[in-house]
Formats: sequence, structure tokens, C-alpha cells
Amino acid sequence: MFESLSKIALAAGFIGAGAKSFLSYYINGPKCEKWPLWFQVRRDAYVHVVKETAYAPLTDDQIEQVDFEKIAAAEKKGNMTGRELPRRLGQVKQSAIDVSDVPIDEDLFSGAGPAEAGLRQLTAKDRCHGSGEASREIPYEILVPKAMLKTADTGEKKKALFTCVPLDGDNRRIILYLHGGGYRYGSPASHRLLVGRIALRTGLRCVSVDYRLATPHPYPAQLHDAYIAFCYLLQQGFVPGDIVIAGDSAGGNLVLILTLLLRHTGVTGIRGLVLLSPWADLAERRPSIEYNRPYDTLFAHPLTSPLDHARMYYAPGRKLSLEMLTDLSHPLVSPINGEFRDFPPTLIQAGDKEVLYDEITQLYENIRTANDPRHAGKYVYECYPDMIHVFQQVFDLPQTKAAISSIGTFVREL
Repeated sequence: MFESLSKIALAAGFIGAGAKSFLSYYINGPKCEKWPLWFQVRRDAYVHVVKETAYAPLTDDQIEQVDFEKIAAAEKKGNMTGRELPRRLGQVKQSAIDVSDVPIDEDLFSGAGPAEAGLRQLTAKDRCHGSGEASREIPYEILVPKAMLKTADTGEKKKALFTCVPLDGDNRRIILYLHGGGYRYGSPASHRLLVGRIALRTGLRCVSVDYRLATPHPYPAQLHDAYIAFCYLLQQGFVPGDIVIAGDSAGGNLVLILTLLLRHTGVTGIRGLVLLSPWADLAERRPSIEYNRPYDTLFAHPLTSPLDHARMYYAPGRKLSLEMLTDLSHPLVSPINGEFRDFPPTLIQAGDKEVLYDEITQLYENIRTANDPRHAGKYVYECYPDMIHVFQQVFDLPQTKAAISSIGTFVREL
């Protein structure tokens, strides 16, 4: 009964926050010039719920009070589900990678900083599953744009689309998509409509990976799964120059650290990267965390809290220390500190009202200045006025339509 009353109170608060926002819009005008009424009302109601359901702020002195297993169970229960992909966008099929079919040389991880030990352990664990025990699988979705289905609508060719067997010409290319969600939420299902639109605009198949989530699976489990997924595509006959890697928010972070890890293991020549509001720095908080807080939808605990997103992802249950701060600053955790010379062509999109705005802008500058000015056109930063974190998932905004169209143009011209 108490749970039912809590849900009723939460729903009432949601409606109340929306009504207050509605009145404010007509009395005081929009909070941002480019916000339509429906967007401001939806944003304000959502933020109200986030604040009401957020865990109370804690310090490391209270870390023993945190039940991380309970938090993980609640997050799993509350994880977003997806909608069916409209037929006008294409088709989607679920499949899975059997990790025992993708051989990984763990010695390639030597020297990979704070990721090395974890990557080695996870690889060894995958290799040594018990006799008679099924090997681990990494679920994924493959989204095929409608236009591609039309041109390959018969027999073996259509089957080939779903099994990732390379086709001739431009159809050989593919997008590996890594979803966002702070490494604790999200799935291919929650991002299906976004990835479907990207597939439609680029004209390419998208493989959307259901990598393991924290806190049950802390760093570097997500990087391990992404690395295996990339190797799986190579195993299917693709080469790095066929593969565009894309992701949003934490998925953008994963795109970057995967690219840096691939370079470390000797893989170069990736076709390109697409980063939507990438989380680039887990160790440092920049001013936009505060000055854009009144506009964005992201809610973050300070790094000093054991409930901070970065700490819940990297080392849940551990107290903050100089060693942890050093690890969090490593390029394979915070890619903003990476070496970007000869980096793949990269498109970065962000909104100037998101709390990560400063670090995203710095990330772009780091990439641009690390490379020959004659190749500046390979690195593109699109900042959309008045837009918030991963606005590309708000499909009715004209800025979203423009952003996804720009992704299509960028990828087609690679």
C-alpha cells in the first residue's frame, strides 16, 4: 500500500510540475528561446521526478550505509524498455555474440593502464566457463534501413543482411552503436528509435550492443564487451575501414575508449566516429555542470559522494582516493586526456545548455589541435543552441531532425 501511495504522490508531483511549467511559460516566457511549450513542460516534469526519486546525498563516511545490490536491482527494474521500430524506418532483429567464438589475445591488453587487469580477468573468465556450462553471450540488435531491404528483398541477400555478411559496394559498411545511460541504464531497446533513424539517414546497418551495465559489472566490463563486438565484426569479414562507431553520452565515452584501446592493440583505420553528447571526463567537473544545471535534465552527485555516476561505474563501494582519481583521469577512463594524433574522422554533437558542454567543447579542441590543420575538415563539432544532453532522442524537435540528417551526411561522405 505504501508503494502505491508513493506512486500516486509521484504522479501528482509530475502533473503539478508540468502545470507549473505551463503557467510559467505563458507568464514569463520560455526558459530558453528555442524551447517549445511541450518541450519545457516535459523537461520540467521529468526533472521533478528525477529529483524526487534521487538518493539522498552521502559522503564516504556513510559509504557503509549504501546497499549497492539493492540499487542495482532497482535500476534493473526501472530500466527503460523500447518501442517497436516503425516499418518506415526499416527492420530490427535480435541476436547475440557467443564470446567463445571470438578469440581474444589478452596479451594485447598489456600496458592498458587501469583497464589491463580487468580486461585480462574478464577474458580469462570467458575462456574458462565450466564443462557443460553455456558460454557467455552479448546480445545485440541489428537495424536494417528500409532502403537496404528494398534492394535486397530476396533469398540469401536478405538473410545476409541479418547475419552481418558483407555485401558489395557501399553496403559493405556498418555502424557499431553503443548506447548511453551513464553505464547503469539503457539498452538497444531504449535507443531503438534513435538508432533506427541513424540507420535510415546513413543508409547503413547498425549493430546496437547490449553491453554489461554497472554496478553489477563495473569497469572495464563495458569496454570488454565493446571490444569483443568490434572483433566480432572483423570476424564476419569487415575491416576497420568498413566500421563507423557511434554512441551517445556514456556510449560516447565507450566509443572513445574503445577507439583508444583498439589503437593500443594495433587496430587503426576505423572509418569514423559519431559522438552525441559524449561523457569525456570522469575525473573533473567543469563550470557548465553548474551554469547549465537549470536547463539540462542530468542530475549528478558530486565526485565526493559514493553515489557519483563515475564512481558507481568505475569502482562501486570504494572510497575516493588519490589512486582512484589517478585512474579516473586515465585516457581509457576519461578519454578527454587521450592522444588524438591521426584520430579517425569524428563528428561531435552537443547542446549549449547541457551540463557536459564545457568538457565536450574541450574534447573537440583536443582532437582538432592534435591533428594537422590541413585535415581540420575531418573533425566536426556541431553545437546546437538551447539544446540539452542527447536532445537527439527528442524526435519532434526540429534541431533533432537537423542533427540526425547531419549524421547521415557526415557518415555518407566518409
